Amino acid sequence: MGIVSALCLGGSNVSALVSFPNTAAVASAEKLVISADQSRVWAMDANEFGSKAFDVKTGAKIHTLEEDMKDFTVSDDGTRHIALVEDGFVVYDATLQPMQSKVQTVSINQEKVENFSYAAFVPNSHTVIFLADESDEGKLIGYDLDKKVVTFVRGTQQFGELLTSKQYVYVKGEEAVYVYTHDGKFIREIPSVDDTVLKDIDVTRDDVLVVAEDATAVHVYDGKNDFQTVAPRGFVTATDQGVQSVAIDPSGSYVATLDEDEQFRLFDRSGRRIFTSLDKRDDFTKGPIAMTDQANTIMIGSEEGTNLYDGSKVMERTTLILIPKVHAAIQAGKKQTLQLSVQQFDGKTKSIRTGVNWSTTSKTVQIKKGILYGVKPGSYTLKATYEGLSVTLKGKVAQAPLASLSDVDWLKRHWSSIEKSGTFEGAYPFSTPYNQIKGSKGTISLADSDGVFHGPLIKDLLYRNAATMQYPKSNRLGIVFLVPALSERKLQKQEILQAFGRKYKNLWPSDGTADYTVEKGKKVFARYGIKTHHQYVVGKSDIIIYYDQSDIARMISISQN
Repeated sequence: MGIVSALCLGGSNVSALVSFPNTAAVASAEKLVISADQSRVWAMDANEFGSKAFDVKTGAKIHTLEEDMKDFTVSDDGTRHIALVEDGFVVYDATLQPMQSKVQTVSINQEKVENFSYAAFVPNSHTVIFLADESDEGKLIGYDLDKKVVTFVRGTQQFGELLTSKQYVYVKGEEAVYVYTHDGKFIREIPSVDDTVLKDIDVTRDDVLVVAEDATAVHVYDGKNDFQTVAPRGFVTATDQGVQSVAIDPSGSYVATLDEDEQFRLFDRSGRRIFTSLDKRDDFTKGPIAMTDQANTIMIGSEEGTNLYDGSKVMERTTLILIPKVHAAIQAGKKQTLQLSVQQFDGKTKSIRTGVNWSTTSKTVQIKKGILYGVKPGSYTLKATYEGLSVTLKGKVAQAPLASLSDVDWLKRHWSSIEKSGTFEGAYPFSTPYNQIKGSKGTISLADSDGVFHGPLIKDLLYRNAATMQYPKSNRLGIVFLVPALSERKLQKQEILQAFGRKYKNLWPSDGTADYTVEKGKKVFARYGIKTHHQYVVGKSDIIIYYDQSDIARMISISQN
């Protein structure tokens, strides 16, 4: 027989979403019995000598039954209340008046049975199941209160907790749960999966059984499906804190646990953790826990008594998480505030930033305090973990636009492009036919010489063909001029050296200057007095830097040799 892998009983590095406010505090209890109509809860405390009934919503006290009792149970119609006392049991009516003048016992073959340990009503009846400890052998007994007849009796060596459903009777043994029919027929044994002691059990009327083992594991079985488990093994992990109390709501949708360290946890039926505002509470005490249908009211023992919590917002629990596609792209040098899209059980979606564990193994990005930083171009994978759920998203880091860079980084990008492709970043390659390059008219001319360069001007780049006296109509691209001022840049010599290095040749040394004019269309854009020419050679590329008298790089040309 398989198990529901241990419900995730461990701590988490994420914060809770679902708020369960405290609505009331009632009496301390060794046992909590919720009425069939879900309107009231009986708190039985042997130390307080009796049971008290409270409204499950307001905590208002409804009834008090003062009796020194070992166990207590109520019929579905509320007209029969049984208290197990010394030497027998007492039956009370709807008004909590004793229905007999003395303590009752059960006679079996003229043998009086009076030492009862546990009692539970069969749903929708006045038949009660007793677990009695008589001499060396226990007895499991069915007894019709109205007819005052024994419906069955059988021996048993199990003296643990007793529960009933519409179809079965459950007895918790030390290392197994024993299942019987209402007439005492043995059905099956559900052994401890991990060969450990059972700590607590609970069951719905429709036979969804939850079992807490000493090995920190919680398992859920479906009685309508031959007691098969409702989730695969390994679905959830456990901690080193064993579970001491467990409860399942009447619908079988939710499982609650209280571990040995008095930490509360809530799960859906499949074992998925539901993170709540109760997870971090440190004022709970060891004892029973209980829930009404759909976990609308949750009851947990505390130092002040039994606290009642409004669990109606459990519908807001997280069921799906997604990383927005906006995080699938980022520029190098830029940052994004990470956020996660969370879908709730009620269908609503919201974006969150806090409580998410973000991670990546990629070198192209970094994550610090919920901020994504683009480091360098390339691919990356983001991973987000929230409330036990994980999701990934693949993305790419793009180069930052040239215009957004500092002068040095701008130059370094151009230098990298020259090394890779032989020309400036964004420029047409030298293999491009000259007549395919379209732009506005541009001219760079050298005064007092025949040095005139006409060609298409695109942004800060002027293209000239490779025409010569011998080939005046060449369709090859011959030279490209970059004019930094056309990009509103003023490049210092030190910045050029930082980006391009110092392996250059000083061309055409002169005491004077060479005067260049740059024109856009028919208008003069700038005139430069160029004093120094530095030449860099990268592969087949010949790069010349044109410095003025103030060591400002006014132009950069590149040609193929």
